[in-house]
Amino acid sequence: MHVRTLIGAAALVFAAGCLSERGKPPANKPQVAAAGATASTTKAPSGPPAMRAATAPGSSLCEQASLKLAPGSVVAHIDGVDVKLEDLGDQLAQAENKALRQYCSEVSRVRDAALENFVQQKVLTAAAEKAGKPINEYVQGRMESAVPTPSDAEIEAFYSARKSPDAPPLDQVRDQVIQAINAEKSEQVFTTMLGELRATASIDKRLPDVRPPALELAATHSPWLGSAEAKVQVVEFSDFECPYCSRAADTLKELKTKYEGKPVQFVFRHFPLSFHANARPAAEYAQCAHEQEKFWPLHDEIFAAQRELSTEKLKELAGKVGLDQAKLDECLTRVGPLVEADMKIASEAGVGGTPSFYINGQNFDGNPSVAGLSEAIDAELARAQG
Repeated sequence: MHVRTLIGAAALVFAAGCLSERGKPPANKPQVAAAGATASTTKAPSGPPAMRAATAPGSSLCEQASLKLAPGSVVAHIDGVDVKLEDLGDQLAQAENKALRQYCSEVSRVRDAALENFVQQKVLTAAAEKAGKPINEYVQGRMESAVPTPSDAEIEAFYSARKSPDAPPLDQVRDQVIQAINAEKSEQVFTTMLGELRATASIDKRLPDVRPPALELAATHSPWLGSAEAKVQVVEFSDFECPYCSRAADTLKELKTKYEGKPVQFVFRHFPLSFHANARPAAEYAQCAHEQEKFWPLHDEIFAAQRELSTEKLKELAGKVGLDQAKLDECLTRVGPLVEADMKIASEAGVGGTPSFYINGQNFDGNPSVAGLSEAIDAELARAQG
């Protein structure tokens, strides 16, 4: 049994995120060819600085797993005429590259998970034996002592911040909400406990890095915060009308504070979903705010008001953060291709919903909590340090 099952899993009324239709971006406007395309004639804040360290040293090992056919390979004969690999079109190469990335990512994930589970079992078993208790009793005792019963105010705040549009009333799911709160707190306590135990152990992981090549996901027009000399880059694809993205925004605020002064960079890219009618206009307003160096203030205001994002409301929020109205109006006439560029690169990267995170060009498929993302960021920091 994986040791994380010891902290339990709640049956939540909250989904993990907003899913796109078949994982594709909206098609309400034509897409541009380049991920970093720009239609701006106004000087905007510079994009995220380039990473100082290579982000996928194992990419060559991934390439070794490729079953690519040599150019010119004959794949069939039709009426005596050779059919060569190139005759099958570019889509085959694109599909093969995608399949290779998925394979390498999955091999890396299952190996890392197996080794990490073994390490966790070892350090927890050692700690439990030192305390003279069975491992389950030891872990549960640590959880219970560190996770108090939530107050009524905490339960209501948690429910309001995370409920889906069709969630039942709080009184019908109160027990599930309490379970969710306890599970979230337990995850944080569990991660902290493991960190403390691992710090006292000598652990030298030697798995070969078989991850696929890192994706280049930051663009010159992308808003960002954090280190200009980052060794770890966190890219988020987000939708301003997605309630789970609002929660992720709060998570990132904590992460930005936690990693202040460290070589970590947080980059924002747009992925407005087609069934969120106000998400695309909100993205354009936010991108225009970036030109006036007020992206993050408007970002926060939009998420705070995401249930009423009419055009009038967006104008009101733009004025609230101090945007120049004339510059905003001019920007809104030409900013569409920048949002479409984000949507295009998201589609190419395989983004199927929001929020989606990529850390150093690799898809993050863990728990998008402060504890979950911190674990992945810390692993990349350790990898960068050799």
